Amino acid sequence: MTLLDKNQSIAQEIGEILKAQNKTLSTAESCTGGKISSIITSVASSSDYFKGGIIAYSNEVKINQLGVSSTDIEKGSAVSEKVAGQMAEGVKKQLQTDFALATTGYAGPKGEKVGQVFIAFASAKKTKVMDCFFQGERKEIVNKASIKAFTILLSEIKK
Repeated sequence: MTLLDKNQSIAQEIGEILKAQNKTLSTAESCTGGKISSIITSVASSSDYFKGGIIAYSNEVKINQLGVSSTDIEKGSAVSEKVAGQMAEGVKKQLQTDFALATTGYAGPKGEKVGQVFIAFASAKKTKVMDCFFQGERKEIVNKASIKAFTILLSEIKK
């Protein structure tokens, strides 16, 4: 099974659960650059549960479209637990969905923290952020972060 097949099968399972629960999903992606949204929409009937996503690659988009605190970005970095959580909460509010996923991280190729990705899940009840570290080239890091985001989402919506 290829990486794409694995992602699509997880995305299909997520879609079936969301349809059965009559719930909706949105995404806010920085380092994954729309990969998660692309995989979700590769599944037939994803429009039944996926409202859309915001690719917030720049800090301005994080702040202006997702409501991320400029102070949190200035004090720390756009790649942090706080920012990831605010991105998920912001897209959930902006697109009025039941659930949201967000990613922010360092995909490389340069820097001391290459491979660090924060993945956030938001629902009406909670916001959960995981600090993950992935090894590999830029493309591998993006793929691994996408898979991890799907596994986090799947575990949260199955509860």
